[in-house]
Amino acid sequence: MFKENKYFGEVWFRDSDNVKCFCVLEIKDGNTHIITNLSAKDTIYQIDIIYGMFNGLGYVTFVNCNIQNNSVGIVETKIYTPKYTFVCAYHFIDPRNLRVNEFNIDNAAIVKWGRRMNWYNSIEDKVVKQEDIKHQTVISENLTLTLAISTLYTSNHDFLRVDSVGSIEFKSQKNLNILESIELYNSFQKLFHFIYGKSVQFRAFNFKCINTGKWASLYYKDDFNKENISSFITLNYDRINEDLSKLIKHWFTNPDITYCADIIIENLLSVKTSHSRRFTNSYSAFEAYSFKFGKTFKNSTVEKYLLEHKELIHTITSIPENEIKAYVSNIIRHRDFLTHRNRINNNIFSQFELLYISFLLDYIVSLGLMKHMETSDKVLQKIILRAKSTYRDVQSVNKLLNQDILDDK
Repeated sequence: MFKENKYFGEVWFRDSDNVKCFCVLEIKDGNTHIITNLSAKDTIYQIDIIYGMFNGLGYVTFVNCNIQNNSVGIVETKIYTPKYTFVCAYHFIDPRNLRVNEFNIDNAAIVKWGRRMNWYNSIEDKVVKQEDIKHQTVISENLTLTLAISTLYTSNHDFLRVDSVGSIEFKSQKNLNILESIELYNSFQKLFHFIYGKSVQFRAFNFKCINTGKWASLYYKDDFNKENISSFITLNYDRINEDLSKLIKHWFTNPDITYCADIIIENLLSVKTSHSRRFTNSYSAFEAYSFKFGKTFKNSTVEKYLLEHKELIHTITSIPENEIKAYVSNIIRHRDFLTHRNRINNNIFSQFELLYISFLLDYIVSLGLMKHMETSDKVLQKIILRAKSTYRDVQSVNKLLNQDILDDK
């Protein structure tokens, strides 16, 4: 959507189109900043709508504009940070009455997930292009999602440029408001993090106006992007493509699955969460999963639910089966200690150990959810191998790297 970092134009308030001021539109850290001397008479901290015309963009509608900075000198200058920015080549956007049923999002992380590479064959002096991907899923009679990885060509007399583009397209039989459209994209983002572990700020969010039939664009800072890839599951497209439609259908139609997965995704997206907090999050995710999908016991306890996965715990951790019951009891005692700060239940595990117990619980839940989404045994075995590698190999290496010679314990 934004091909440049700066654009120049003029802006005005919705009810005062006779007062227009020069403006610089700038993109910083994923946020839109509009720098101008446009100022309201009354003291306010947010402007609902600001209109603008900018070279290289056209008609721009800024929505929910907070005043980030205000400086007074010879000329008063304000910096507004809108939550949403609408751009259209034909007209201004009325965000309150906006309805859409077709929209697509360009996200570069989809290209890396698809692992399609075009390359130049120097021996035959030609460009070799891999097949495009177009994966369509009919989620319901009202909603269709199409994932695509295609090739974009740019050329002139001097060069030929080949770029790969990854996008998802939603088509709905119902007319959606813009927040409902964003929520559908957020649901896909969560699934993308769950199976791949990475996403980035989208490059374009394009939609078709129902009233005018014209295409327009939306920009906002995406809260579900994280450029550093997680090593949690990490299934690329070729490994998951045969199961992908089933995963998407279950993800968008079964709220119990997403309810349990949300806590795991929170762990994946968190940057500065302590190992204790991550552990209690994972414990909560396991409790939620067990109550919704586990066996029915006469007196349900977390210990019973954990021991229900005794064989899987042994496979991932290599803890002897006759020691797993004590290991499970210690997990529960440590959780009670963190939650209730009961002095009787002493601090059992180190912070380092809690991190990998958290991974173990997340893997147990994720494998269970993947089974409920009809994932093939081949994919499940790959996730188990990843879990074993994380708990055993990665933990051993990181334990050596994190040794402190000052610690005499």
